[in-house]
Amino acid sequence: MPAKIYPRRVRKVYLAEHREAKGLTQKQLAERLGSDVMTISRWELGKTAISTDALAAISEALWGDLGEPEDLYHHPDKPTPNQLLRGQPADVVENAMKMLMAIRK
Repeated sequence: MPAKIYPRRVRKVYLAEHREAKGLTQKQLAERLGSDVMTISRWELGKTAISTDALAAISEALWGDLGEPEDLYHHPDKPTPNQLLRGQPADVVENAMKMLMAIRK
């Protein structure tokens, strides 16, 4: 019997939350992206899907080289371990990863 294939569940993008956390208006973000306010609004309301290229551009507009497009899928008040460790010295990252792996076992 063939496996059932279900439609992919759309992942929430926390664009408005990240934009507001950076203190930007929709207009300011649109200007950084070379886009218009309506596009930003549609993305934030979930009316239009955000392309991978757009996610990368948004990430760069919000965080420069320090952000990753994947960060937009996580609420800014609940950062992932990768976000917390980004920019930390290698020994801190290594020790944190060891602790996380020990907890998961």
